Amino acid sequence: MKTLGFAVILLLCYVFPVDAQEVAHDCAGPPSTFRNVWYIDPVNGATEAAGGNGSRAHPWNSLQAVFATTTGYTYPLLTTVPYTYWPEGGSGYVFATGPGAGPIKPGDEILLMSGNYGNIGIGNYEKEITNSSFLTVAAAPGQTPVFAALYIESTNMLAFNGIKVQSLDPAALSLSNGFLIQVKDQGASFPTSNIVFSNMTLSSQDDVSSWTQAQWLTYARSGFSALSSAGGSNTKCISFTNSHITNVRTGAALSAGQTLFSGNEIDHFGDDGIDYAASNLTMTNNYIHDNLILGDGNHPDAMQGQIGVLAAGATVNTFQFILINGNRIIRQTDPNLAFPGGLQGIDAFDSNWDYLTVTNNIVITTACNGISFASVHAGTIANNTVLNDGLLPSSSLCSPGVGVGDKTHEGSSSGGVAVRNNLAASITVYNLDPGVEADHNVGIAPTGGGAVFAWYFYGVAKYYGSPGIYGDANIIVAGGPAAEFGSGFDPSTLSYTVTLIEGAPAIGAGTTAGAPSVDILGVAQPTSYGESAGAYGYPN
Repeated sequence: MKTLGFAVILLLCYVFPVDAQEVAHDCAGPPSTFRNVWYIDPVNGATEAAGGNGSRAHPWNSLQAVFATTTGYTYPLLTTVPYTYWPEGGSGYVFATGPGAGPIKPGDEILLMSGNYGNIGIGNYEKEITNSSFLTVAAAPGQTPVFAALYIESTNMLAFNGIKVQSLDPAALSLSNGFLIQVKDQGASFPTSNIVFSNMTLSSQDDVSSWTQAQWLTYARSGFSALSSAGGSNTKCISFTNSHITNVRTGAALSAGQTLFSGNEIDHFGDDGIDYAASNLTMTNNYIHDNLILGDGNHPDAMQGQIGVLAAGATVNTFQFILINGNRIIRQTDPNLAFPGGLQGIDAFDSNWDYLTVTNNIVITTACNGISFASVHAGTIANNTVLNDGLLPSSSLCSPGVGVGDKTHEGSSSGGVAVRNNLAASITVYNLDPGVEADHNVGIAPTGGGAVFAWYFYGVAKYYGSPGIYGDANIIVAGGPAAEFGSGFDPSTLSYTVTLIEGAPAIGAGTTAGAPSVDILGVAQPTSYGESAGAYGYPN
């Protein structure tokens, strides 16, 4: 059995913490100290013309005035923003940064007081804002600033911290394509990079409990979008961490290279939790739960790989170096969830996926595709826990499990994939492809019988459901989830504790070869018990 993919963990899991903000590997990080601190208060502040000067005693009243010429302000308040002015000795207006720009400079911090800041747009058509260091925009201590939407293009080195973004107004969101926050470029000549978000709160509105399905389809907005033009690197180094996205259609759409999406919670969403289509993506330690079925024919996925932006003439994208680690996905935790339905877990049905690492994730749902990929080349899918909550009818042909297939819609056949140390209701591998192998997995036999393992043996499809040992140290165990987790796993009460109990068959059933060095908690597996299958080591 080959060991594949775990160099990717060492490369992509590294983040750079600065003042509780994290950024992806090889990307710039915001500072923790600032050259100057400025204040904006949309309720009690004033325009520049009315005496606002950005001090704590005399705050400005507009954040948009930082990034654009605004009524009551002579020039954009940020020195690096291009604007139209008449240069001394010139013969006409030019569009550039001029002598009146400022006084805010890169390296400064802007503190926002409570209030509604409206729709914030940063960037001009085919004009680039180039910052030499980060400008930080943050909620002042104890304050709750609210944006209607935030749109960023053709700029760099901006950090946002502690801001709420919420709106039902289609006009406010028209520029950002229905997303509450969108970050993008204008092609290779006008790139966007090093944009950092932390401690954000995104929602269509706070309370949607009374919405009908039709109201969801009409009013709900999507959360966060990082979008690069073809090639994937014209928007890059985007970080979104430790934030909450709720009451939205799609939670996040990640289509920009070198993106970090980590430590976030996405819940009560009516489409996909995360769509992703880029290289050098790190998606770790997110909690995705409680999706809704809206009757529009879409099948929701917690994390779905997509075709992405194609270059002219291309028919397929090949994305490389994807790390999906430590995420928790639970179809339903809310007993009052409106419109519950099936939720697919972590998957990709489009594109090619090279150097894919999917480890230490928990998926609890009813859909067949718990963790499911095809067109994977040099990949590792290991130490995941994938279970059936049993609360909705599932297909008689399958239970939520781990699967590696042959080809996606556009991609080429898989090759060189290790499916290892998983604890799941089913394991399915298309091992007719070279190097696609399954070892040391633990399958939980269903109460009513049925297939748990499915693969080819001497070219013939084989299905196994009876307790025993199959292939390379793969085992099927009886007793259902209770044998592994005891009473902690109780879908009838929406309780899903999946740490292993004493005597669980998954303890010591795994292998350390080609396996993660730590479990979902970041804890090394105790050597006295051996490597366990699933997301948790034992004891833990």
